[in-house]
Amino acid sequence: MAERDVLVVGAGVFGAAVACELARHGWGPRVRVLERLQPAAGATARAAALVTAVRDDPGQIALARQTLASIATLQAEGEALGWHASGALHVAPAALRPLLEARAAIGAANGIGSRWLSHDAALALAPWLDPRAFEHALFFPDDGWLDPHLLASAYLRVAVRHGVRVETAEVRRLVVDGGRVRGVETADGFVGADTVVLATGAWANVLSTPAGLPLPLAPVRSQYWISTPAPCFPREGAIVLMPAIRAYARPELGGLLFGVREPRPAVVDARCLPADLGGFAFEPEDADGWQTLAAAADDLGRHLPVLPTLGIAHAVSGPSAYAPDGQLVVGTAPGLAGLVVAAGCNGSGITFSGGVGRLVGELLRGAAPFVDPAPAAPGRLGAFDPQAPDFLAACAAARSRKTSG
Repeated sequence: MAERDVLVVGAGVFGAAVACELARHGWGPRVRVLERLQPAAGATARAAALVTAVRDDPGQIALARQTLASIATLQAEGEALGWHASGALHVAPAALRPLLEARAAIGAANGIGSRWLSHDAALALAPWLDPRAFEHALFFPDDGWLDPHLLASAYLRVAVRHGVRVETAEVRRLVVDGGRVRGVETADGFVGADTVVLATGAWANVLSTPAGLPLPLAPVRSQYWISTPAPCFPREGAIVLMPAIRAYARPELGGLLFGVREPRPAVVDARCLPADLGGFAFEPEDADGWQTLAAAADDLGRHLPVLPTLGIAHAVSGPSAYAPDGQLVVGTAPGLAGLVVAAGCNGSGITFSGGVGRLVGELLRGAAPFVDPAPAAPGRLGAFDPQAPDFLAACAAARSRKTSG
């Protein structure tokens, strides 16, 4: 396939990864990235930024492993990412041992090593855990976490070094003519391109739906809290995943960053999301999620016995683009030639970023994709209303079911 002028809309971690991938294959001078605010200033900057490879879906595992490879490449090139090779510790009661065994098996089948740990070995990695809260501990040593803004910035720096232009522009609509996307209309006028990559995350339906492509995703609240420092939280401790209570935790500046997947997460129509998330609240009456934290306190307290004495330094929330089936929304758009979508992170945008960048790059270059893009097809639900209450509720339910990182 011949090289084409490509316009990437959105400079979050997916848009940045796509630009980086295209640049590494010589497309840099033909690629422009348009971002209405600052790169990585939206949902990316609010991510908990876990990078955990084991998933129920082998295709998603491949995407995550590519991200780990991309991280290693960026570090070898001198990029500072704030990478912590902490590993991920999965702890569970006896009743959930089959879940951990399944994770170990699918990991092994996809080249991801793990090992079972004794209680003492697990507590050495996470001394804040109550030993009575779990019977089994499974450790994935290659997982870790990083600074999401630094990762997106590194992708963009590589892209710019290879000729990509990153510009500030507010995209108001996709320009469609004869069943083909010809470019975008910005606040300053028309910008043409042979191909538009829609990488606007939770905002994607704002542009795609008026163009005739409703996308199977909606903005669902992801939230976490960061405690004040305490001696029981080692700065280089492991990520801890607690599937029994659908919670996760990792170190953060001497404290603990932790989050839970509530039974009924808040969800909004994408048209209600402001460009600048500063001051935005999914639920104004509980902007910092204290009600969610209070409802989860008993479960959390059984794993984190110091919880009642902890100070909370920060409460962070942001929109994650969830799909009802838990799949990404990546690939070519049916009925809209010239449009490629890179969205639908399902709360794992950092983990999937390098893989999504590679997959979109292969689709644009006409190369054989390294994973099957069919499960993530943007048009897989056909015609539907992405603002319908039942659909929004289904997207929220996908978050509540999530037990991986």
